[in-house]
Amino acid sequence: MKSTKTQSRGDQYVNRRQVLMADLATTHRIDAVVITHAVDIRYLSGATEGVSALLIGPGLSTLFTSKMFEARVPVEAPGCHVIVGAKVFEESARQLRECRYRRGVGYQGSKLVQSRFQQMSAAMGSRKLVDIGEAVVQLRTLKDAGELRLIRQCVKIAETAFLELIGQGAGYLMTRTERQVAAELEYRMCMIGADRQAFPFNGIIAAAGPHSASCHHFPGARKPRPGEPLLIDWGAEKDGYRCDITRVLFMGEPDPRMRGIFEVVSAANVAGIHAIRTGALCSEVSDAGWNVVREAGYGELIRHGLGHGFGLEIHEAPGLGSGGSQEAAHKAARLAANMVVTVEPGIYLEGKGGVRLEDDVLVTGTGHKVLTSLSTSLESAILRT
Repeated sequence: MKSTKTQSRGDQYVNRRQVLMADLATTHRIDAVVITHAVDIRYLSGATEGVSALLIGPGLSTLFTSKMFEARVPVEAPGCHVIVGAKVFEESARQLRECRYRRGVGYQGSKLVQSRFQQMSAAMGSRKLVDIGEAVVQLRTLKDAGELRLIRQCVKIAETAFLELIGQGAGYLMTRTERQVAAELEYRMCMIGADRQAFPFNGIIAAAGPHSASCHHFPGARKPRPGEPLLIDWGAEKDGYRCDITRVLFMGEPDPRMRGIFEVVSAANVAGIHAIRTGALCSEVSDAGWNVVREAGYGELIRHGLGHGFGLEIHEAPGLGSGGSQEAAHKAARLAANMVVTVEPGIYLEGKGGVRLEDDVLVTGTGHKVLTSLSTSLESAILRT
């Protein structure tokens, strides 16, 4: 007999698949779909690796894997039928014929390369193929209780490790390179419960002095110096979920210009967070934060969106865009309860330094709840030796 924990885990993914298929039946008039994006497969089944596709149809939840993962996938994905070594689209077509399914089949057009689409088309024959667009992405924007629990755990781990590190003082940090700061922060997070740091490609950002003017600096051999900013953008990952936080520290008293920039960014952070509520346009939240920066005379230095969703991936919908294609894609999007977003205004002065302050915020039915608890005050950012 399966344990209650396993049954509960399986029920969670069954429910997600049911919600997706109910949506697709209404919006696309289909009752079957082949999911090929790895993160979406994990979200809908629990399988973390080694699965090439998930077929969902009438009475069907089939995962396709290889010999390498045949023992692991069934444990991670209770409630799914696991097939090893089969050709995905041919076997999917066979199973759909077997259950006498005759309607169209969904696929993820933005996640499927042309050659794979051609294979799917050939295997499905005359059956209509329907691009489901961002249906799973939109489903993932609304976090359930289990997801929120993991995100909160990540925030607690990340903040605890950060406070331990900066508690060593400015004198200690000035003996460490950017690379060593990032490595030590990751080590401290893992020692208190994180699986790893949260950023799969670039890793933790630790940017000292003028390097902090680069939005996504790769940590190097530079050490922070007296009076300089040290920008740290980090997060913890646990069971696939993560958080995303940024703070700027000063190694002693900052100069007047950096002090002024910090105060502007802190005010923009507060304004952006204050605008978050169910039903708010993403563009309204973006404007609320960035207008503070514009009114202070730094509008030309805006380099990125005010924030973004996160969860299984570090950058997810919704986007709080500030221009270009991102704004075009998200201008009309509205926030909904149980979305989780970052708010991260920043001002960057080439050759001198930058300030970005990033918090994680849950949209609630009555407004919002800030999940992060670290101070954004200037006084808290000034470290003494």
